[in-house]
Amino acid sequence: MTVRTESALLPIETQKTECGRCSCIILYSSEKCILCDAAMEILQTVVSDFGLPTSVIKKIDVLNEDDGCNLPAPVGLPAIRICQELLTGLPDIDVARGAVMHAVLNGCFSDCQ
Repeated sequence: MTVRTESALLPIETQKTECGRCSCIILYSSEKCILCDAAMEILQTVVSDFGLPTSVIKKIDVLNEDDGCNLPAPVGLPAIRICQELLTGLPDIDVARGAVMHAVLNGCFSDCQ
């Protein structure tokens, strides 16, 4: 089985967090999403590899919650927004690691370390 992961940069101005971004990491999910728990495990692994608390991950149920960023909801689940990057599908751990690395290099999570 091949899982295709897509990544896109989102140049949309949004509400800002303390670090100047919309949100550090958002996992879009729903209770019927069969891959969302696995996506969360990948995120937790990657985040802890960088020495960050898992509290930087904001989990949003797309059926019941708004992400607070005024961005269009992702088409498929799971979807992960890391700074301005959007990963769709179950991400490869190296792709997720690269996205978090870009966020760290952009100054995200400076309040968390």
